[in-house]
Amino acid sequence: MKAAFRWMSNILTVLLLFIVASTFFLIYQSRMKPNKAASVMGYKPLTVLSGSMSPFLEPGDMIVVRELMPENIRVGDLITYRINEKTLVTHRVVEVIRKNGLLAFRTKGDANNTEDPDLVTPDSVAGSMVFKIPYAGYIGRFVRTPKGFIAMIVFPGLLLIAGEIKNILNELSKEENEKKKQNADAAQNGGQSEGNMKL
Repeated sequence: MKAAFRWMSNILTVLLLFIVASTFFLIYQSRMKPNKAASVMGYKPLTVLSGSMSPFLEPGDMIVVRELMPENIRVGDLITYRINEKTLVTHRVVEVIRKNGLLAFRTKGDANNTEDPDLVTPDSVAGSMVFKIPYAGYIGRFVRTPKGFIAMIVFPGLLLIAGEIKNILNELSKEENEKKKQNADAAQNGGQSEGNMKL
């Protein structure tokens, strides 16, 4: 049971460290390049803000978008593209247009009655959606605030560190007690031997 608990604790520690490192990296990227979506190893976490893709995507959901070659985009894919310097949109591809050596995509929100008015060009594509996490966008936005960062990252991190320090101290204490017991046993056996020799 202890081994399983230690194994789970190690996994949680590694996971938390990865989340902390990723969060720091994303915050750094968003501040250094405010007009570009932050990414970790080519994956970009984004928060859904509108209901244009409802019911598949709802406001507050988090989507993870992967960078890919525009040539690999197919009809039915959900792509995230930039319509201006500050705005990203995630809609479904309803048509792939290849004409005179040029590539473009016609898109549409699932909840919209009409297709998007402008074609999406490859240079404006940020990536294709890999998966979604319902309502996680609210958590992601909260974590980016000072209070959220302390509550969701710093505090749990300190708890894990404190737990690991306690485990280390317990192990050291066990070793010390074991050494004391061995020394006491050795002293007792040595005394008995001396007594036997005197007899």
